[in-house]
Amino acid sequence: MIIAIDIGNTHSVVGFFQKGKLVLERRTTSAPRRTEDEVWVFFRQFCEQAKVTPEGIHGIVIASVVPDLTQVYTVAFKRYLKMQPVIVSGSLDTGIALPYDDPSKLGADRICAVVAALKKFGGPAIVVDFGTATTYDILSSKGEYLGGVIAPGFETAAKSLLDRTAQLPRVELHFPEQVVGKNTAAAIQAGIMYGAVDAFEGMIRRLRRVAGKYATVIATGGYAPKIAEMSNEIKYMEPQLVLEGARIIYERVSKKGKK
Repeated sequence: MIIAIDIGNTHSVVGFFQKGKLVLERRTTSAPRRTEDEVWVFFRQFCEQAKVTPEGIHGIVIASVVPDLTQVYTVAFKRYLKMQPVIVSGSLDTGIALPYDDPSKLGADRICAVVAALKKFGGPAIVVDFGTATTYDILSSKGEYLGGVIAPGFETAAKSLLDRTAQLPRVELHFPEQVVGKNTAAAIQAGIMYGAVDAFEGMIRRLRRVAGKYATVIATGGYAPKIAEMSNEIKYMEPQLVLEGARIIYERVSKKGKK
């Protein structure tokens, strides 16, 4: 049993892999002040639900964009399981060249996503993660990582708008019935949601000039299904792309370490 953990800015996801297949997952908030003991309580409860004993866990891999929580999870596993997790970073041998100016600055979630996308679909490809930020990462027809784009996510854009305006109300982020709002809430929803679709499709057009006209678009992240409702650009929906990539990287690193 391999445990893969995706620590994002808003949520953290824990996945249990058995023989390379994701068999169970749980989501929790990425509370910045969570302690090692609190992490262990959550993890232990998850193990009990999955009927997994500590002896059945053979490895742990963490893909995190929150350094403080990376440390908390690492300490918890070292203290309670006596295990050192593999921490995904640009300095690992991930199986893909990362020609970033500073690979250590490339987000672990983005690394995992392109590794999994390359393994499953090959290139050329555009991997889009709709999370707190919306990220785009590009793979060439030869499977080379070419770089990426980072833009505000749905909730980030909405929060920025509402934080900077005195009278605009907070709204649920879903598509209104029509693009022209008849009230303030519908107008905000239209601006954020339809604006996000148009931004996404416009960015895909631009990135295809780099990746290739027929680059496959692979989407992950919490808001991917909403975009897919309104756009035909998404070819594959892969909700657990980051966890899959983390598992692939773990297996590569562990095999290399055994040689």
